[in-house]
Amino acid sequence: MRLLRSGYLVFCFLMATPPVWGQQSEEWLPVTAHDLQMKDVPGDPGAPAVQLYYADFRDDIRESEFIYKRIKVLNEKGRNYANVEIEVPQHDSIGDLQARTIHPDGTILEFRGKSYDKIVVRYHGEQILAKAFTMPGVTVGSIVEYKYRLTWNHYFYDPTWTVQHELYTLKESFWLRRYTGPLETRHISDPTRLSYVTSNMPAGAVPKDTGTGVELQLENVPAFKPERYMPPEANFKAQVQFFYGGREIESPELFWRELGLDWYGKTERFIGNHQELKAAAAQIIGAETDPEKKLRRLYARAQQTRNLSYESERSRAQASQESLKPNENALEVFTRDYGSRNEIAELFVALARSAGFQADVLRVSSRRDRVFDPKLLSENQLAAEIVRVKTDGADLYLDPGTRFCPFGLIAWTYTSVPALLLDKNGGSFVVAPTATADRNVIRRNADAVLSGDGELRGEITIEYKGNEALQRRLDALEMDDSGQRESLEEELASWLPSGALVELKDVQGRDSSEEPLIAHFVFQVAGFATPAGKRLVLPANLFHSKQMEAFSTSERRYPVYFPYTFEEIDKLTLHPLPEYSLPATLPGGQDVKLPSSRFITTRSAPNGQLLLTRALVVNSIYFQPEQYGAVRSFFNKLKAADEEQIVMEKKGH
Repeated sequence: MRLLRSGYLVFCFLMATPPVWGQQSEEWLPVTAHDLQMKDVPGDPGAPAVQLYYADFRDDIRESEFIYKRIKVLNEKGRNYANVEIEVPQHDSIGDLQARTIHPDGTILEFRGKSYDKIVVRYHGEQILAKAFTMPGVTVGSIVEYKYRLTWNHYFYDPTWTVQHELYTLKESFWLRRYTGPLETRHISDPTRLSYVTSNMPAGAVPKDTGTGVELQLENVPAFKPERYMPPEANFKAQVQFFYGGREIESPELFWRELGLDWYGKTERFIGNHQELKAAAAQIIGAETDPEKKLRRLYARAQQTRNLSYESERSRAQASQESLKPNENALEVFTRDYGSRNEIAELFVALARSAGFQADVLRVSSRRDRVFDPKLLSENQLAAEIVRVKTDGADLYLDPGTRFCPFGLIAWTYTSVPALLLDKNGGSFVVAPTATADRNVIRRNADAVLSGDGELRGEITIEYKGNEALQRRLDALEMDDSGQRESLEEELASWLPSGALVELKDVQGRDSSEEPLIAHFVFQVAGFATPAGKRLVLPANLFHSKQMEAFSTSERRYPVYFPYTFEEIDKLTLHPLPEYSLPATLPGGQDVKLPSSRFITTRSAPNGQLLLTRALVVNSIYFQPEQYGAVRSFFNKLKAADEEQIVMEKKGH
């Protein structure tokens, strides 16, 4: 994958005196006549709402952040902003939440209800925990506003100001109080220096050091309008990202080299050279002589370790009550049988080395939210660890620290982006390759009966492999059984014609890394076929590809981006009623290719049944805007093939 262009400008400044906090008001702003009278958005007619005010005041000493939003509802669609979802990063807590509705006549209705936890699903399948609530009495012309405080409990995050939002914003206010205490956990030489990287900022928008803090005031900021299946939005929005540091600020190469040396020393000490692990590795391998099979056994044992990084919120609370001791080395991870994702990765390295393999640790960036930028001197960019093992002269990349990740695969977030391969010289950047499409497969097999009124009823079995299975298993960790069932049923319903009814029967392989995840359903689709006199007219495909959403417009501003390569393999076996005859001729199959993509369809009628198959292979994850026309044409041909019609007639007519 071509790394995304950021176009960043780097600004560095020294804050010589501690800022005086409290100059930014956290009280409700007065409501002006302009607020009440505003009816449309400049340059964006028909916009559902406008953000009158946005504030982000961050205190890095108190480890908290105050957020304030004021939104004016302009039309019926804008009433959706009464439903508020506040995303809460993992390990953060939310407090001091206040909200109110201001009616067009100026009367105020305070929010007295309670918020509730909600899983927010983004279009890449990512799940975020949010606090959700509904504002009272919202009508067209109402103003909804709310404010709250985020407190981070475990990690000190690098500050980020998100300047551009989904709504046009009239006024924005940002304030940052820098951290002045010790930063033992951060590899920097001077915690008093604060620098920042800006991206996609309006002309002339530069944060200012006022002597009492860092601030930025903006007016009339255009809305950010994302496109479906685009790369991480953070790489295209107007943002300011801060980081602390000393002399490293002038030399990113020095920063990453010294950080790599520090990480290398810590990981090597943690991995160690333990006779107990050598004995354990020999016992795990047993009589096996094949190198890959040896590694598979060691990998499976490492993944059996209780992975604290992927435990649900409820399990994390239980772990806190258990008072689990921190692990000092890989042997303790093995004997205590628990550890974080990185500790489990290092345990696997210790076992592999004990068995005679050359195994190295890599610190890897994630492209879930944004793509790695070497100019942003934040160790949080390389938070996770994966492993590279030399076997038969080839490099094998493995991800033992990601729960449920199968042998030979890396979770998609850590592929096609820079990873720092740790060594005694400070390390070097390499790129972990993206898995080919045949490793990430969804296989949908439907067996159904078609009735005379056009209803389709039957069973569907779906098999997920690779990242398709991994992503769903990870998503399920924060859900109870009911939530997992609902998630799978809703996904299948989204692939079927509108109004389809589905019911999950059972799931196999839910807690496995190596086996496919298999779900069995019963379903019915009313009106799948359309009666036309003595005929039934039906489409040549049952399932729809969600990726079609990326190609609904004739032009596109941003690249088309899929999280990982994939295959979709569909089969529909249809049993018509005896009084209907299958058509003498069926639409011809298709085989359409691009350099990295292909789809094949077949239509046949063996043994009095209608058999419809479809295979879609996409072996690239990134298509530049100039490629959009060709890729859109490919998917439009797929859509046309899906919509081909098959006609069956009543016998004797």
